[in-house]
Amino acid sequence: MVPAHGQWSGAGPTLPAADSRWRQWATNLDEVGGCRAVVGQNVRMMPGSADVGKADQALVRSTQALVDGYAASAGRSVAVRIRMGDVEVDAGVASDEQMPAASLLKIPLALAAEQAIAAGDLDPTRRVPVSQVRRERQPGALDVLVSDPVLSVADVLGLALALSDNACADWLFEQVGLRAVSQVLDELGCSGTTANVQHEPGLGPLGGVTTAADAIRLMAAVGDGHRHPLTTQALRHTVFASRIPLGATRADVRLAHKTGSLTGVAHDAAILTCDRGSMLIAFLSQQQHDTLVTGYDMGLCTRALLELWGLGVRHTTGLM
Repeated sequence: MVPAHGQWSGAGPTLPAADSRWRQWATNLDEVGGCRAVVGQNVRMMPGSADVGKADQALVRSTQALVDGYAASAGRSVAVRIRMGDVEVDAGVASDEQMPAASLLKIPLALAAEQAIAAGDLDPTRRVPVSQVRRERQPGALDVLVSDPVLSVADVLGLALALSDNACADWLFEQVGLRAVSQVLDELGCSGTTANVQHEPGLGPLGGVTTAADAIRLMAAVGDGHRHPLTTQALRHTVFASRIPLGATRADVRLAHKTGSLTGVAHDAAILTCDRGSMLIAFLSQQQHDTLVTGYDMGLCTRALLELWGLGVRHTTGLM
């Protein structure tokens, strides 16, 4: 299977090379032999499909070469799962390495709240005055509101994700508790993720660690809009348009993503879907000297992967 938009030359397709960073990424495609993972074993064929052909194996190796490029700098990990037609491919680097989870833990928090809503234990239409949600130790978007408007529970959940608002996350956590969040992690098989209560000013209600592999498990759950409609809706409208969205805009793909940030820490996890296929991807990093550069590399890798798989990237943000 050769993607319609990829033009093969040696190990990989021809990629745009408008600056030195693009040339560096294109070079990674010619260094497939240096990959740090045996990805040929990570190709799964859907029932009734044919064997993986030589073109598919080249595609898989090139996929790994690109994620290797992102993770070439210290303190980075990545996991990606791409599905097109009958072929599903996993690739990654250090995808089971634990790193500070930061705001990625707001995802299982929101999923726990949606479970409580489905069980009838939490009413999404319940009205909550903003004054009850604000937290002195958690300054954020709610402090902009000079009056005391009323939000619904669904609104609070949405703001906790789309704005990554810590006060909203605090309030939501008070409704569901740590056990419910831990149960979500267990149900999704996120064995490398921990969640603990934290009370540090300026941080969310939960601290802990996670992995890139667990992050794509969480995003797979986000992709189930029937079970988790509020979470899916919120992450499709997050206000943070950096990192992964640098490589693909909503003009090309349906994108839902969640970032996580601490000092020296930059994460982004996303599900990208279009008519030709879908991609789950998670970039994690720690001990980064410049998280802006790290985020830029996330966008570069995202765009290169979409180009490689022929997913028709036409619009980008700030890459060139």
